[in-house]
Amino acid sequence: MTATGSLRIDLAGVARLAGVKRPVASMWRTRFASSSDPFPAAVAEKAGQAIFDASHVAEWLMRTDHGNNPDARADAAAAAIPEGFSFDDLGAVAELEALVALHHQRGSLDHLTSEGLRRAAGAMDPLDKFLLSEVVTHAHRGAPWLEYAESLIDSSYSASAALALVNRHRAARHTTAGSAGRLSTDASELVVAATLALVGNTEATVTIDSCDSDLAAAIAHALSNETALTVPSGRETRGVRRRLLTDGRWIAEPSNQIERSVVVARVPLNRDESVGDTLQAVDEISLALRDSDAAVVIGPARVLVDALRPPDERLRADTLRSGRVRGIARLAPGLVDSAPREALALWMLGVPTGDVAIADRFTVLADLTDVSLTAATRADLVSDVVASMGGAREVRSHAFRFARFARTASLLARGGSLIESTPSKHGLQPRGSDLPARLDTAAAALGDDLPSVAIAEGASSAPTPTSVGDLVREGHLRVISGTRGTEGVAGSAGLVVVGASDLDAPQRIGATRVDQLAFADRHPSASLTRPGDVIFRTSPTAAAWVDPDGSKVVAYPARVLRIRASDPGGLVPEVVAGDIVGAASGPGAWKRWMLRRVAPQSIVPLRTALAEIEAARSDLEARAARLSGYANLLVAGATSGAITLTFPTNAADAAPTQ
Repeated sequence: MTATGSLRIDLAGVARLAGVKRPVASMWRTRFASSSDPFPAAVAEKAGQAIFDASHVAEWLMRTDHGNNPDARADAAAAAIPEGFSFDDLGAVAELEALVALHHQRGSLDHLTSEGLRRAAGAMDPLDKFLLSEVVTHAHRGAPWLEYAESLIDSSYSASAALALVNRHRAARHTTAGSAGRLSTDASELVVAATLALVGNTEATVTIDSCDSDLAAAIAHALSNETALTVPSGRETRGVRRRLLTDGRWIAEPSNQIERSVVVARVPLNRDESVGDTLQAVDEISLALRDSDAAVVIGPARVLVDALRPPDERLRADTLRSGRVRGIARLAPGLVDSAPREALALWMLGVPTGDVAIADRFTVLADLTDVSLTAATRADLVSDVVASMGGAREVRSHAFRFARFARTASLLARGGSLIESTPSKHGLQPRGSDLPARLDTAAAALGDDLPSVAIAEGASSAPTPTSVGDLVREGHLRVISGTRGTEGVAGSAGLVVVGASDLDAPQRIGATRVDQLAFADRHPSASLTRPGDVIFRTSPTAAAWVDPDGSKVVAYPARVLRIRASDPGGLVPEVVAGDIVGAASGPGAWKRWMLRRVAPQSIVPLRTALAEIEAARSDLEARAARLSGYANLLVAGATSGAITLTFPTNAADAAPTQ
């Protein structure tokens, strides 16, 4: 059995564990080689790469206070792997997932023999639907990863989080998965929104026809516990079953007695699946739907929307001819990690439009090629399609934002792409060439409220949006943990304390304080904020606030993102905070948040303009509040008889006549 202390980690893993860029980890080896406390020596070499003992590395990071992860010792298992294990081996990954799932179902696996492991798995999964085969294979291997599975759960804080981490590591190693790779959070949340809309208030059963365990977990988390879930049996869906059961969701057995079903499908199942096979799978989903059923399908736009070879086009036309495809949306590229240039498409299927002839049937089309999938965009797109599924009254009363109606017969007749992409059609994400004109129009409308910033001629080259994890590794950002145990030194004066709940209403910040001397005595190494620090939280929702003046105490679980003053990488605190609000929430989600950046020369002018706009907005809000207060008192005085209202003598002639 592999002990926790013998976990192995390469320099890339060291960088992940420490929260730094890869070259920094290499530099530590050389810079501290002759010091009194050198970086731990390599214990092996694999494919020319040095391999280290993860526990020795974690202890060195904690002892020397290097890196950006104060929990390196506890997180070591999440960044390392045991000897003989590789995320390149999908069979080994499945065995590890099965061990995590078995641990969740049974409890500790410590001291189990290989035979005991087989018996435990057989008791939990007698029909071999999600873990028995994998555990038996692992027992034949000699059960070397039992303790690693337990350490992984401990470092991730739950079996569910451990499986999510395993899936992320697997996806990161399998960058050739193409269209079947890991969905972005935005794409996943769109599918979730569509599923919830189709379920509505009915007692529908949701069938997850996909091998994407992350997507399945997101859907299950969004649904109420009363909504039944089913998963088709098969080798491809075993991982989905493991994930759902570990998340505590009961999986019902498929039955013909189900009154209404909503099917969620992700295609293709793997990168080797042909276009014809993918379309055949979608057609089978359509044919299996009853009049009360609905479905959501997400897949490559090159299959679901774009022009096809004649044989494949006929397959797609057969599905469209059924009348069940009620909405088709083409999405922007960049929603699949392993295929960043490939666009996705969403199909929503429902009951055909009654007994209407094929010539009179319609399909809703939406082009979101240049539109970001914000929460508002997702809600509007889904509501457009759902409204189109209603009767004539619902269609007439709905203000469609993205959708346009197309006769199904016309789609079948014209061939080629189902949606002709027209960039910037909706204006939500205008092209750079459109922005100067729109800024001029908006500036003219502001009048005296226009901030004192000049817009120079010509465009600048802004850095691309980048994840928080990458920005930390590149040294542009630093993550600082909040201070635990601030309650014991609370007082009415002293340092301002900012907690996670304060981020919902920043105007409350300042109400909670701690005595400065008592705080320093109890937390001598705690860090106070600096001006421009972004205080953030990850749950129950993502929220953030920019500290304008610093010297505040951040109470755990809130944390701080600090932009490196000497190398900000184009980051602007106010923009960072805006990007965090409404982002994906939950443990570890912050590392994947995408932050927009600006050209270096624009940072200071942009911050100045935003500060002036915020000051003007606050002044207007204060004036509005004073006017509202005076109006309320005026009405109260007049209606109670406490005062008598007249016009001033010099204004009587100016009073409006009735």
